[in-house]
Parts: sequence; C-alpha cells; structure tokens
Amino acid sequence: MNRILFVEDDQTIAMALSYSLSEEGYVVEHCTGVKDALSALQNDFDLVLLDLGLRDGSGYEICRALQGHDIPIVILSAMDDEANVVMGLELGAVDYVTKPFRLRELLTRIRGILMRREKKESVEILSLGHIKLDPSKARVFNGSDEVTLSALEYRLLLFFMQNQGQLLTREQILDHLWDIDSQFVSDNTLSVYIKRIREKIEDTKGELIQTIRGFGYRAGE
Repeated sequence: MNRILFVEDDQTIAMALSYSLSEEGYVVEHCTGVKDALSALQNDFDLVLLDLGLRDGSGYEICRALQGHDIPIVILSAMDDEANVVMGLELGAVDYVTKPFRLRELLTRIRGILMRREKKESVEILSLGHIKLDPSKARVFNGSDEVTLSALEYRLLLFFMQNQGQLLTREQILDHLWDIDSQFVSDNTLSVYIKRIREKIEDTKGELIQTIRGFGYRAGE
C-alpha cells in the first residue's frame, strides 16, 4: 500500500484531499508545515504531495531536503507563475499542479507517477558470480567496485547475463549486437570484446563466460 506525505496548511483542502486519497487506497500522513514535514520524512514514503506557501516556511525547503532521495514530489500550489513552476521542477519535483485543481486529474497523475516508480523498482538486478548488473542504471559492479565498460561491452555482457546457462553461438551474438544499433561487429572484433570483458570482470580463466569450442559461449553454469 503506497504511503503519501501530504504537506498542506489549508485545512479545507487538506481534509477533502486526504479523504479522496484514502478512498483511492493510499495511506496519507498530513503535515501543515516545513518542520513537521521534515520530521515525518524520517519515515518512508512513496510520494510527497507538497504545497509551497506553508505557515512556517517554503515548500522549496522540503524539495531541497529531498534532493538525492528517490521520492517523487508533486507540487500543489496556487503560485502559477512560470518562475515558480520552473524552480519547483529544477528542485526535483516530477509534476507541478496549480490550484484550483481538478480532483480526478490529480489522482490520475499521482497514480501514473507511482506506477512508473513501482515499474522502475521492479527491474531485476542481474548476477553472474561476483558480478552484479543493474539494467535500470546501466551500471556493473565487481563486488563493491564499479566496472567501467564501453557501450558495446556493456550490451554484450548484458546479453550474456540475460541468457545465463544457454549456449550462444557467435552468429546469435553478432546478430543481437547488430539488431540493437546496426553497428557492425566482425567475428574477430567479437573475440576482442569478449577478452576485454573477461579482463574487466576478472574472469581471465573463462569461468563466468565459458568458451564452448566449435559452438560459441555460455555464461554461468
């Protein structure tokens, strides 16, 4: 069940919208000011719905406090001038809705943001021995150390890790790399790239990416 922190000092709006959000199945925690909101953020939330003109400060203070955190912010404000909209988005808000707002539209926006967040979080981290690959961020780690790969090396390693245990012929690998971005890779170049990947992931003995002589390659067991 998604948790929403709703920061709004207008009690009429707060009560009505909190009720509507609860009816949609969300768990809502309501705060009226910056201090209370920053304290509440010690707990986990899936989304922050934020007014800007608060009784003890600006909602921008909350935006700044959340920079670097993966919590979507939706600003809900009567300040509809371009300068405030731009500032809100630059400080990390994923949406800026002006008052007066249409309830069903706001609820639809919130639902879409949360669905995209859940989809992003559901991306599986791939593992191959001591190697971890995060497809959502295109990052590869050897233990706690990040491995620097070229774009083609990354795509090749990703293909191996997505097809662990399967025999991949050289033709299949070359066809896959060609299909991605129409970049021509020769048979000899493929051997060079696989050698580089093995060196970078400390697999010089070919234990993670095995050579099946006369056939191709297999990642994992």
